[in-house]
Amino acid sequence: MNQYSEILTEVRGRAGIVRLNRPKALNALSDTMMSEMMAALAAWEMDREITGVIVTGSGTAFCAGGDVKGTASSQMAPFDRYRYRYGQAVWHDVFRKLSRYTKPLIAAVEGHAYGGGVELLLLCDFAIGSETARIGVTEARLGLFPILGGAYLLAEAVGPRMARELCFTGRKLSAADAQALGIFNHVTPAGGAVDRAVEIIDEIATNAPLAVMASKQAIARARHQSFDEALTEGGDLSALLMFSEDRKEGLQAFLDKRDPDFKGE
Repeated sequence: MNQYSEILTEVRGRAGIVRLNRPKALNALSDTMMSEMMAALAAWEMDREITGVIVTGSGTAFCAGGDVKGTASSQMAPFDRYRYRYGQAVWHDVFRKLSRYTKPLIAAVEGHAYGGGVELLLLCDFAIGSETARIGVTEARLGLFPILGGAYLLAEAVGPRMARELCFTGRKLSAADAQALGIFNHVTPAGGAVDRAVEIIDEIATNAPLAVMASKQAIARARHQSFDEALTEGGDLSALLMFSEDRKEGLQAFLDKRDPDFKGE
């Protein structure tokens, strides 16, 4: 039985799958959904049988954005809402957690992804879209701002000049357009995004999980580093891996001409 009310969880092979599950609201984000997603991710982060996590949606949409009626602050006066956002709101906590997640995160997008839905998929390590996907940073059309880091994340994904155009216009992109801009790594036939994401996680699972984690750390740090700093800190990460059992196993398997049996240790 699913233990959550606004997400569904599933394990398929080495992949944990979080499915946003408010289909009547096009999976719009709510306080409850965000809290449940964080709980599921935290459990899988410490589970060595899970190589990576896929985030997807139920029904015909990935996520239509934030549900303004689904937040505790929706009925608050403006200044109370401002204080609440800094002291108690879960949304930024969840996105900070996602930005620091140590395992691969893949968004599998079917149908609409707008506003906060696009911010969520951009925060994942990469995204797979089916040919049904339509995405857009549409906040300006509603007099809003992409509050979950969307302007930053979009500029990182497509460069500042294209990010300006997409944010200023609120334009909606097809799956092919999103792939051409580098937002989607792959485009699949309708209904195929999760299956493709599972295939990629199975491929990742053949590698040493600590080495994958170190690579993810290095790429995340790169946005704040000079090349010299990247060399130094990359050397530190490499040195730490020398103490791992997986390194010994990987080298021995290479010598024995067999597949390695990595344990994440």
